[in-house]
This record gives sequence, structure tokens and C-alpha cells, in this order.
Amino acid sequence: MFRQLLRLSKHSFIYGLGAVASQIIGFLLLPLYTRYLTPADYGILEIFSVTTTILAIIVGMGLISGLYRSFFDYEEQGRRAEVVSTALLFLGAACLCSCLLLIALASNFSLLLFNSTQYTFYFRVIFLTIFFNTTVAIPMAVFRVQQQSKRYVMFFLLRVLAGIGLNIYFIIVLKKGVLGILGASLISAFLLWCILMPGLIKSIGFRFSKSELKKMLAFGLPLVPGNLAAWIMTVGDRFFLQFLSTPHELGLYSLGYKFGIVVQALVVGPFTLAWSPFLFSMAKEKNAKEVYSSVLTYFSLVAVFVALGISVLPKEVLLIMATPPFYGAYKVIPLIALSYVFSGCYWVLGAGLNLARKTKYVPLIVGVGAVVNLGLNYLLIPSYGMMGAAVATVISYLLLPIGSYFVSRRYYPIKYEWGRVAKIVVAAGLVYVGCLFIRNDSAIIAGLLKLLSLLAFPLLLFAFRFFKPEEIQKTKEVFRAAPGYVRLRLAKKGLFWRKK
Repeated sequence: MFRQLLRLSKHSFIYGLGAVASQIIGFLLLPLYTRYLTPADYGILEIFSVTTTILAIIVGMGLISGLYRSFFDYEEQGRRAEVVSTALLFLGAACLCSCLLLIALASNFSLLLFNSTQYTFYFRVIFLTIFFNTTVAIPMAVFRVQQQSKRYVMFFLLRVLAGIGLNIYFIIVLKKGVLGILGASLISAFLLWCILMPGLIKSIGFRFSKSELKKMLAFGLPLVPGNLAAWIMTVGDRFFLQFLSTPHELGLYSLGYKFGIVVQALVVGPFTLAWSPFLFSMAKEKNAKEVYSSVLTYFSLVAVFVALGISVLPKEVLLIMATPPFYGAYKVIPLIALSYVFSGCYWVLGAGLNLARKTKYVPLIVGVGAVVNLGLNYLLIPSYGMMGAAVATVISYLLLPIGSYFVSRRYYPIKYEWGRVAKIVVAAGLVYVGCLFIRNDSAIIAGLLKLLSLLAFPLLLFAFRFFKPEEIQKTKEVFRAAPGYVRLRLAKKGLFWRKK
């Protein structure tokens, strides 16, 4: 079991390195952005980001998820190449037609969301970005199913660095503001598309299979309403803040959300990139259920610890990284961080739905969460502003793992280690409450004291007897073997296909 978990951990760690690098670069640039953009600018930018995400889910039709499932139905590389080629041809054609239609309707989007046509060109830029982002997801998905995590991260970071450089140029040098950020995203997506697409086409050729397309759409399309509902939960509060609160409040919430979502960027995102290929590749193993159970425990351990670190330091970080108009954003960060811990648990607890091909239940589970989220936003935001939005987020995200667990166990029951998970939650809660009493006029001193207090988390877990003897022993063995592991000879690989 430990061998399989180490494989999942290795790929998650590599994906995480890319996310960490991206976050570090972004945080280093945050002081510049908060000086060249106002809270209202952040609010406008968030509306564009939300619109892009929702439309990308619809245009993508869940085909990437279908590709992951169909890819592992075959062992022969030729059949796998046919699956990828079918997805690429269909998605490319459908996405092109959809984005051309959206570009023609750009002025309507501007009128609907901003009551003005002045943002028509902005919408045309983001619709072009959707085309390149959606289609380049195919070669990036091939890296994932081939478990070429290093190459995935390399190209991911290439795009991030290109985007950061373009952002600096457009915002600071040309002073283009929001339009500069949108333009930088378009150009970086186009560059990555030009680099990866020729290599993918050369590797797989052009093959199309109606039967494979039907299988992929049958698996992926039911996920679209669920994914859409999930993103409504994630970003719907921005629209409520836009219309029921103020642009300033929306800007503060958007900035606070960027800190809270670090849990997604550093833990949940890298984990889910490795999880889908791992989940399907492990399904035929005899100890699969035992491994899946342990995954929830270890994921919760890491995710809760990262969320704890983010939750005890938000005020001190903002005092150092941002300007005074943005300081109030710290209030929502702990709730957003906790929400993304629940989001990651939802992915793990839904293993049975994916393995049993019962994805038709995903829209129902996430739909309930989305309806609750929208209702709470409508009720809470007029009176409580961004804090109402944060409370709505954490409650609705908690419903996801609960619903996923109870439905999934009907088709693929797994005995999870709920007692150990409870110890993680209790230890984190005690440390968080303790940090609330740490106060100092110096943000740096207060931050250092809170960082030191985080050491109490593993100590409490030891006191609660969370760690099993075999886990401690295996951890010691891994550290002893690490130097030799680094020197292991890597198998030869092509750009997208492993060579025999």
C-alpha cells in the first residue's frame, strides 16, 4: 500500500512544486498590483475571471474527464492515441464554433454585466482566451494520464512566467490595468498552444472514432452541470457582491479569496491532477479500497495543516504585502481556506461514483450545494457583505463531501478512518484558537509567534496517538532511501508518448 501512496504523493508533490512556484511569484508581485489597481478594479477583473471560467466549463463539455476515463480502458498505445485524437478533433471544432458565436455577442455580455458596451473588446479578448485554454488542455491532459508530471509542471511554469512578464509590462509599463491582465492571459495561452499542439498532432495523427466520442461524452457531459454548479458555488458570490454590495467590498473579498484559495493551489489542485489517473489505474488492485481510505486520511492531514497556516497569519501577511485599503480582506481568509479543505475531501469521497460510472449523481450533489450557496448569498450579503459571502461558501462546500460520501458508498463502499480524521480536526482547532490570543503591535513578531505555534499541531497528533507505528517506521525508511531514490535511472520518453 505504501508503494502506491508514494507514487500518488510523488506526482502530487511535483504538481505542487509548480503551484508553489506560481504562488510565490504571484505574492511577490502583489504589492505592485495593489498599487496599480484599485479595489474596484479587482472587482471588475473578478467578474471577467468568473465569466471566463463558467463559459469554459460549458464549452469544454466535460470531454477532458471523459478522456481520462476512456484512456485507461486500453493498454495498446494505438487505441489510446485514437482516444486522444478523437477528443482533440471534436473539442477543437466545437470550441471554435462556440467562441466565434461568443465573440459576436460580446456587446450583449458587456450590457448584461456592466450596463454598458464599453467592455465589449474586453469580452472578445477573454472569449479568444477560452478557445486556446480549452484546446491546449488536451496535450496537458496527455501529460497527466502518462504520469509525466515533470513535463506538465515545466510547461505550466513556462506559461506562468510568460504571463507574469506580460502582466508587468502591460500594467506597470503601459498602464493598461484590467485590459493588460486579460491581454497577458490571452498571449500566454496562445504561446503555450503554439508550443504543444504541433507536437501532439505529430504524436497521435488524425483519427476519429464515433464510438469513443460517445463513451467520452457519456462520461463527461453529466459532469458539466456538476462542474458548473461547483463554479457557481465558487464565484457566484462575486455577482451577488457586484449587485447587492459595493465594488470596494467585492474587491476586498476577491483579494481575501486569493489568499484563502492557496489551499486549492498548493494542495487540492496538485492532488486532483494526480488523483484521477491514480484512481483509475489502482481500481484493479486487490488493496484498492484500503489505499483509497488512507488517501483521505493523509490528504486531510496535509490540507488541514496548510489551511491552518493560512488561517492564523492572514492579518500579518496583508499588513506586509498590501496597502491599507486592502487590509480588511483578512477577515474572510480562514473561511475560504476551510472551504477548500472540504472541496478536496469531496474529490476523494467521490471515488465510487467515478469507478462505478455513476457520474449522473454529480450534478445532483453539487447542484444542492450550489442552490444552498445562492440562497445564502442572497440572504446574507445585503446585511453582512463579504462575511456573508464567506459563510455561504463554507456551508455549501461542507455539503459536497457529505453528499458525495453517502451516495458513493451505495456503489463502492469504503471504510474510511474517521477516528483519525477527527483527531486532525481537533488538533487544528486547538492550535487555531490558541493563535487568536497571540497579539503584538509588530506584524512581524506576531507572525513569527504564530508560525512557532504551528509546531503544536504535529505534537498534538502524537499526543492523540494519530500516527501508527508502521507509518513512523516507513517514514524513516523513506528518508534513509531518499538519496538513492533521487539517483534512479529515468525511462526514456517521447514528448507525449512513452517509448517502449
